[in-house]
Amino acid sequence: MRNRKWVALGLLVACACWGGFACGDDSTGDDDARDVRDVRDVVDEGSSCPTGQEWCDTACFNLQSSQQHCGTCEIACAATELCRSGECVLDCPATGGYADCGGTQCASLNSDPANCDACGHACGATEVCSCGVCAPACDDLNTSTANCGACGTACTGTMVCCCGACAEPPCPTTCPMVPIDDQLECGADSRACVDARGDLFHCGTCETACTLTQRCGDGRCTIESCLGSDVYCDGHCTNLNTSPNNCGRCGNGCDPDLEYCLEGECRPA
Repeated sequence: MRNRKWVALGLLVACACWGGFACGDDSTGDDDARDVRDVRDVVDEGSSCPTGQEWCDTACFNLQSSQQHCGTCEIACAATELCRSGECVLDCPATGGYADCGGTQCASLNSDPANCDACGHACGATEVCSCGVCAPACDDLNTSTANCGACGTACTGTMVCCCGACAEPPCPTTCPMVPIDDQLECGADSRACVDARGDLFHCGTCETACTLTQRCGDGRCTIESCLGSDVYCDGHCTNLNTSPNNCGRCGNGCDPDLEYCLEGECRPA
């Protein structure tokens, strides 16, 4: 009789154990990718991600848009790239004459001698790329009627370029506005003529590049987005028509005791 009891007890234990295998793992504290006994855990702590995301090292990421994990966990985009649809692509600004010409960073069609005005249009060995034109030397933005003050700003009619601003001749002996420096010569071969006041990759100096979330204004990297008639001055949006410290041009200050700024000109108070 006693032996029958032990046999019955053994069968119950065996059934319980077998039932555990058949019904699956009911633990909630493990972090294995697959249950070691029979079925995949419903929730694996540390590795379950929302729909559209994947687990990479320590957190969940959207591999279609993540800068650190683009397409796969192992691929990180460069500082000049964005992750779009799971691929690292160059983030070229919509304005300023930039284009993806197949390099490691956006090409400036205004200054890149290998892509002057268009991808693949290279300047000669003795030429520079100045405002999108292959030329013997960098254009002077102070005096160029085709590029007065900035690339693409042309003087019309009988006006000429005086100190970076279009005006009727003759130009004054003393500039009424702060002069603009000549374009910087940047690049591996020093044949890139760069207007460092607004160049994303040479902002202020040849060596200063703005980040993906910044823009270059008045030679400084800034996160502000100027609208309307405002422009960048000292890293801030400024209305050149009325600013007493930047009247008509960044840095052109009116005499606070004798003048005020109206329509971009310092006028007697």
